[in-house]
Amino acid sequence: MVISEPNIVSTSLPTIHLDLLRAENDTESKKLLSACRTQGFFYLDLTSDPELCKLWEGMLARMKDYFEQPLEVKMQDARGSHNYGYIPVGTEPGPKPETKDGYETLKFSRREFLKGSADLTTAVCSEADYFFSYIKHAHAITIMILERLSTQLGLTGSSRFEADHADPGPSLSTLVLLHYPKHNDSTAPTNVGHLKHTDISTLTLVLAEQWGLQFLSPDTNRWEFLEPRPGHAIVNVGDFLRFKSGGELASIVHRVIPLKERQDEDRYSIVYLIRTNDDVSFNDSTGKTWTAKEWHDFKYDVFKSPTTLDAKGQILTAMMEKNDRMVVREGIASG
Repeated sequence: MVISEPNIVSTSLPTIHLDLLRAENDTESKKLLSACRTQGFFYLDLTSDPELCKLWEGMLARMKDYFEQPLEVKMQDARGSHNYGYIPVGTEPGPKPETKDGYETLKFSRREFLKGSADLTTAVCSEADYFFSYIKHAHAITIMILERLSTQLGLTGSSRFEADHADPGPSLSTLVLLHYPKHNDSTAPTNVGHLKHTDISTLTLVLAEQWGLQFLSPDTNRWEFLEPRPGHAIVNVGDFLRFKSGGELASIVHRVIPLKERQDEDRYSIVYLIRTNDDVSFNDSTGKTWTAKEWHDFKYDVFKSPTTLDAKGQILTAMMEKNDRMVVREGIASG
């Protein structure tokens, strides 16, 4: 994909340290809140948890083995679901006109984790416990981040963010394993990246070793690449947290594109999306009331047909972007 401006690498994202958050360090928690208010993205340093970093390596190896299988084998895991099973490349529009998306996915829902079994038929089913182990870690980390944010904002009782995620739910929290296949040098790429959007999540925890993730910087109003860093996750605020905070926390528009015109290497990304319980309600920026499940289901339909269902781009980017420019967020508090 040809980019209309030189590649810009963001230098503004703060780094939050997992061990300090776990220790309830007040300075680090304040830094976390500032990042979620302004950038909407931050690096999370995981190096204090070698077990988690080793789990990352093991998941990556298992992902590669899975995605290297023939398509007909992977399609045995297709479930027609947004939350579990296999989805092939090219299901949704891509970030460039006349392209489709450039990734295939395998998803494990947290509902599967809670019941202790994955609804899959291929050999990967025997590896489900390994991915479930990561869901347990990722969910605990994201809940802890919500707890720290709630405390910093002075929230109490049922108004605390983590209260909307209490088990048994149900919720649509999901682990998504993504593979962006390397392009063939002899053909024009017709499957490219991931179109611009905000996440259908409360928080999103991303592990990736290759370049490709960009965000529309609220500081510069330009697309900026986020550097993949060893031992670091990238975490971002999702739609639910933005709306539940009355716009105080920023769900920033982002996308995935190759650094060059083509995807010149296989890109793998491990994404955990923690979502509120299905019946939790919120108001969007226009004042319309949704439940979490209603927003989730409708926005996924928009991903498949954005020009038909979302001609003004309001749902896809959760009212956070217009004409590739960030809009001014409403309701920013001084506390």
